[in-house]
Amino acid sequence: MTRLRPLLLSLDGGLETQAGFQAQAADAGARRVEARDLGPALRLWTRPPAFAALKQRLKSDAPANGGDIVFAGSGDFHHVTLLLLQRAIEAAGVQPVTLVHFDNHPDWVKFENGVHCGSWVARASRLAGVSRVISVGLCSGDIEKPAAKGADLTIIADGRVEIFPFNAPANAPELVIGDKSWPSISSLGESAFGDLLKSRIATQAVYVTIDKDVLAPADAVTNWDQGVTRLDFLVTLIQRACANTRLIGADIVGDWSPPHYGGVLAKALKRAEALLDQPWRAPDRAHADRVNERANLILLKALSEASA
Repeated sequence: MTRLRPLLLSLDGGLETQAGFQAQAADAGARRVEARDLGPALRLWTRPPAFAALKQRLKSDAPANGGDIVFAGSGDFHHVTLLLLQRAIEAAGVQPVTLVHFDNHPDWVKFENGVHCGSWVARASRLAGVSRVISVGLCSGDIEKPAAKGADLTIIADGRVEIFPFNAPANAPELVIGDKSWPSISSLGESAFGDLLKSRIATQAVYVTIDKDVLAPADAVTNWDQGVTRLDFLVTLIQRACANTRLIGADIVGDWSPPHYGGVLAKALKRAEALLDQPWRAPDRAHADRVNERANLILLKALSEASA
């Protein structure tokens, strides 16, 4: 099996200041897709025309002749996983596929006439060829009273999505949603959870998506509130998830970048939403780049080795 190659999807300039990562990716045969012109329209949420434009850009500038490890900048772009996952399934020619989703947020809200970085999981769970979505490492308040926060809970009731939080609400030993429940990582212990994660993957093909906001602040600097997972444990979970399976593709978001939004009305709406949902204070950019570059280098190595 051929190792996956890196693909740098430039939507916000968030990766361009990481010279060491850029060099390592180039040494690994990275391809690059320049799409910063589309970034403002895509950031946070987008309507169908901009999403279609990105799909065409990927098709023309980096034909899907195999799997990729895609680095796509800020977590504000996590919804591009929908395109990358479809692309990987088509290129691999295999299904069903388990989507293993590492994130501090469930990304399951309802969103009409477009796709949001907080809504894409529900759509991914319904894609042809996707057997199950396994979301791992969540700590955010989104998993507490989710119906009141706009979650599409049909994906839970239908068994399309499983959620394993690092910490459950109120420090409970498990997360309970309707008649479904899942133990927290903290209640099981990290080693036991690695075994459980592996047992929940019933397919030979796996796709991994990572939002680095799942990581503790010591290991990533993002545009969102962050979890408590440490980078070495994330690498261990990647290895466990991909053991004796075929990794058909992966993507990584969560690099901090200054937000720029497109469209007069959309810009105002997105800025208001960001003020409600995201930290107000920008980090020191040099520090953010150092921390995120280290994480990207480690994740590139781990995912490349997992695909070999």
